Amino acid sequence: MLVSRRRTQRRVRGFTLIELITVITVMGVLASLALPSFREFVANQRIRNVSFDLMAALTLARSEAVTRNRSIDLKKTGTAWDQGWKVFDGSNTLHDQQAYKNLAISDSSDLGVITYGKDGRTTTASTQFTIAPSTTMTGVSSRCISIGPSGMPSSSMGAC
Repeated sequence: MLVSRRRTQRRVRGFTLIELITVITVMGVLASLALPSFREFVANQRIRNVSFDLMAALTLARSEAVTRNRSIDLKKTGTAWDQGWKVFDGSNTLHDQQAYKNLAISDSSDLGVITYGKDGRTTTASTQFTIAPSTTMTGVSSRCISIGPSGMPSSSMGAC
């Protein structure tokens, strides 16, 4: 009687060392090519988010002034606007914004406080805020927030 034995082939699962090194090298090259544009993207998004935060604070101060029928202040907490700000009604803090790192926020009138009256208009001179990175970066644009005569803030790309 003949006994036939079937040889079972053993399947090898996984990657070889050469394949693994090749994939890691290709990923490293692609990451090094994408890093500069990703850095610009992150910086532009930070500037955009800060401009939205400032516009939200201005809008909050304006709406609370109308709602409460009294003056509401938006005041910087430090020596510059990039160190944060507070929205308050004299005794209560309605909103407290922490400082931002590596960004410069300046206003055209060099105000420390923006006050909204009962009618929702600013009692101080109309001003413009410029939000930009603290160090110049290529491909990163600043944003401008303007407060119009009605007290309503608006945002635009570029310098004021």
